[in-house]
Amino acid sequence: MDKEIHNDEDVFDSRDVLDYIKNNKDDRDFALESIVKQFCDNYDDGIKHLEFGVTFIRDSYFEDYMWDYFLQFNQVDEALQAYIDIEAFARDQQYDYESVNFDGVTYWYRV
Repeated sequence: MDKEIHNDEDVFDSRDVLDYIKNNKDDRDFALESIVKQFCDNYDDGIKHLEFGVTFIRDSYFEDYMWDYFLQFNQVDEALQAYIDIEAFARDQQYDYESVNFDGVTYWYRV
């Protein structure tokens, strides 16, 4: 069974989007097809990127996602975590991301 993807998810993978579209041709999901189109409009070989796997992050979850990302690659003592300006870090990281609109909700991705 294909994983249904909705615009209330914090994070989803492009491979799930492509699988859902491929396996549900009789019941088209124009919002998911729109994500693929928006992405492919930005890249000549966009479908290859999507097939390899692109993570889409909900705008309202982006800061939390960046916090997890920061801690994954940086060893910071728990006592010092309060001094990290994660808002500034997330804002700086967002310059490396592009966005798509998924049924009225902005999702960020990086290739």
